[in-house]
Amino acid sequence: MIQSIIFYIFAALSVLLAVLVILQKNVMHSVLYLSFTILAISGVFFTLHAEFLGAVQILVYAGGIIVLYLFVIIIVNLKEIKAEKRNIFPKFFIVCISVLFLAEMIYIFFKNRISVPANADFPEFEALFEMLLSKYLIPFEIASILLLAVLIGSIIIARRKLLHDSD
Repeated sequence: MIQSIIFYIFAALSVLLAVLVILQKNVMHSVLYLSFTILAISGVFFTLHAEFLGAVQILVYAGGIIVLYLFVIIIVNLKEIKAEKRNIFPKFFIVCISVLFLAEMIYIFFKNRISVPANADFPEFEALFEMLLSKYLIPFEIASILLLAVLIGSIIIARRKLLHDSD
């Protein structure tokens, strides 16, 4: 019972935070809400006893992708970008499709009475990490080197831009 309540709290929180990502005009606030959305989604995974997916959500998405977004935002000069003027029809269309999709999800939920599984048959969290650090150690290290190369490359690009702009 309490597990279902926690699941629904995390699910509602992730949907609310995802909507806030879209509605924010400040890009940094949007990235902040995106990181909170990812953490709420990892909470959903943890309540479903999918600890590995929850940990991957935190490590890869909150730790890697959000940092990459922040670097892009910092590198790109947002003051040079002019605001785009949109007609009312695309906004209305986006809202209508979103409301229709939400209504469909609510209908399917109440029609099928989806419940949270009590104990799914997922591999143990420790066994997955042991396999990751033994059998798949080389691909794991290659991925970490690739992320490090992206980080160093973005720093070099930002530094060149700063040096070029100061001249």
